[in-house]
Amino acid sequence: MTNEGGPNYFQEACKVEHSKEWKKAMEEEMNSLLENKMWELVNLPKGRRALQNKWVYRIKHECDENKERYKVRLLVKGFSQKEGIDFTKIVSPIVKISSIRVILGLVVALDLEFEQLDVKEAFLHGELEEEIYMDQPEGFIEK
Repeated sequence: MTNEGGPNYFQEACKVEHSKEWKKAMEEEMNSLLENKMWELVNLPKGRRALQNKWVYRIKHECDENKERYKVRLLVKGFSQKEGIDFTKIVSPIVKISSIRVILGLVVALDLEFEQLDVKEAFLHGELEEEIYMDQPEGFIEK
């Protein structure tokens, strides 16, 4: 188990005490990815290689209650890509700390209320120029 209380890999998530919760969280992640049309199932073209992926499991604790939330993310192991072969440039859409400071400054100056938001799949706003191939996620393999 990780220090956040989640399994380290898929087989472990299927065997632990809260396996039903982990399976539900994986299904939610897959449904979100499929709804956002993150990929299309295709045969791997000759001369191309598929990147591997990994399920990452975390238990989040709610602030107001003693309630645990099971969160799962599917990550592609992009570190195995080679610059100039698999990609030409690196771009990652993120929020700059200066933008956060401006927003917090406006909240204070205008006496506004500020709520925290959990943005899922924020990375969807990035544009890829290259075609990326990935193995199907463990536990969700279609023929």
